[in-house]
Amino acid sequence: MSNRSTANSPRKLKATSSRRRVIQAVGVGAAVGLAGCSGSETGDDVDLPEVELYGPDGDRVEPTIYFDQGDNTHQDIASQIQSDLELIGVDLQLEGKTQLIGDHFNSEPLPDENPEDFEYSPGLFNAGPPDRTRTVSDWDMLYGIAANSYPRTPGNTDTFWLKDSGTNAYGYVPEVDMNGLYEEFRNAETEAEQQDALNRIMGALTEELPANFMAESKNFWGFEERINTADDFNLYGFTPSALHRYRDEQTIGGDYVRLTGNQFNEAYLPEQEDNNSSFRTALISDYSYAVDTNDEVFPLFMDVEDAGDGQVFVCTLRDNLEFGTDADGNPYGQMTAEDWVYQIEYIHGLADDAADVWNEELPPGQPQDWADVEHVEQTGTLEFQLELVEPDSLFPLRPILWGEYCYPRALYEQYAPDAQALRQSDEVQEFTWTGNLGAYTFEDRTSGQTGSFTVVRNDDYYMREHTDDSNVRAMDGAWADAPYFDQYQFDTESEQSTRVERFRNLEADRMELPSEHVQEFEETVDEIRVEEEQDPYISFLFFNQRSNGSVLTRDRDGREAIARVVDKETITQKIQRGNADPAVTFQPTWSDWYDESAVNVYGIDVTEDDIAAARDLLRENDNFTLEEV
Repeated sequence: MSNRSTANSPRKLKATSSRRRVIQAVGVGAAVGLAGCSGSETGDDVDLPEVELYGPDGDRVEPTIYFDQGDNTHQDIASQIQSDLELIGVDLQLEGKTQLIGDHFNSEPLPDENPEDFEYSPGLFNAGPPDRTRTVSDWDMLYGIAANSYPRTPGNTDTFWLKDSGTNAYGYVPEVDMNGLYEEFRNAETEAEQQDALNRIMGALTEELPANFMAESKNFWGFEERINTADDFNLYGFTPSALHRYRDEQTIGGDYVRLTGNQFNEAYLPEQEDNNSSFRTALISDYSYAVDTNDEVFPLFMDVEDAGDGQVFVCTLRDNLEFGTDADGNPYGQMTAEDWVYQIEYIHGLADDAADVWNEELPPGQPQDWADVEHVEQTGTLEFQLELVEPDSLFPLRPILWGEYCYPRALYEQYAPDAQALRQSDEVQEFTWTGNLGAYTFEDRTSGQTGSFTVVRNDDYYMREHTDDSNVRAMDGAWADAPYFDQYQFDTESEQSTRVERFRNLEADRMELPSEHVQEFEETVDEIRVEEEQDPYISFLFFNQRSNGSVLTRDRDGREAIARVVDKETITQKIQRGNADPAVTFQPTWSDWYDESAVNVYGIDVTEDDIAAARDLLRENDNFTLEEV
């Protein structure tokens, strides 16, 4: 299917810093582009007559794109898309939004519709069938959200592309049997069969075009030059920051400040869905296990092993995990398998009567994540087993159990059935429950656009007792003194120019660098070291296919015409200053699963022929009339 081919050169994979995430904002408060850089070189050199596009009602096609008004890069990208779409006669309307762009990524039933009559109504961002629903805001295209491509377990990308999946805010209804293709991928017995199924999935996505894949994410971090980072910091895999963050030498002492533009949002961990919150809470509580740069389980709280058939997995907890206390100072005691089984059954909803425990329609803890688990059973004080619906040898690498935190069962029972009281409890909001579970202990936080989140070194950190011997896995001796700072602080500074100036003045030890400042810090700020970090997110130009979407985005030919002329190279190499790479499929080029030959490639080396082909698509479609000006 490809109209361009390059060699496939897979690299090792890298994990996200803490919990897995489905979607995230692109460069919110972090990336500033080249103001005024719009208009592609291709468009400037086109020797074709100017055209205007009209819809079936005879009106000019004037769709609207939403983007983050507070991010100059996003505004420049939207302007570039506007310029590109002029080549096919589209008069794109730019609408920058001051509120979070993710607030517009949602849908709702039409006013005269009853959701109880819908074939499906999964909630989350997907309100139901596209002809009976609308996006909550009147956008036709939306830019500013990236999605996790799951380069270890690409079968998990189904959450974006099934008609009834909760993340399908844009109303895509596949023409192919997308669910069947994902089942084929998961049930394949060989890697070659998996690759074939995945290729057909990715091929269908670039054929039906529910969204336009725009760019592969990169993160650029500035570190104060004396701050150590692991040798494999830039690789796709877990590298324990508790060991690899120290100043000058691996000795205990001093403070560490991470400057950020993003606030802390969610203290209740089972519903924590933003990276900015999880980066903070990962300091005060480890989690189940991570996945290292070799795609192997790295035990933290537990190890997980296949019982032998790929369907039952045995989870073994470390023997010295101690919860903290309730708000009155009463200790919760040791973390045991009972706590995990209760959380999986009654918070993640595996038990049939889970919803009956709470005064809300669903248990307060993402039941949909655990749909592939059939049964959980405690088999010892520190051991429990998970039985899957179907065999899946890759289960430990899937974003279900890894990165999972655990609350004490007694904390849940203390507040049940009042789910909101649980979320707002002092135990949850002040993190009294964490005990020896994290490298640091919560000290305080201040809210707002110039707030902070401060933790101090935990003298009782459980991992130090597992360096010589362990019931799970003995750790490297460096863990014996971890962590190496007395205090760690997230310092929030929402104003980007102020944040950059403060970092330039060395008022912090780490900051994510805006695109326009990467070269400056690399070349002129001697006290700062810049590290480039890959991550698995692909940014999208989403197309609204619900009832309030433009005919251009609801019609498959219209979506292809857009994809053919939007110049991703100008966007990534000029506007984003080469700090992103064009995306052509829903796997990054460094993924072992990347196969460009399986997809239609759009937006790369855009030529006059591509523009002419896009115009022909529209001319031959009864929904459109293309007139020369």
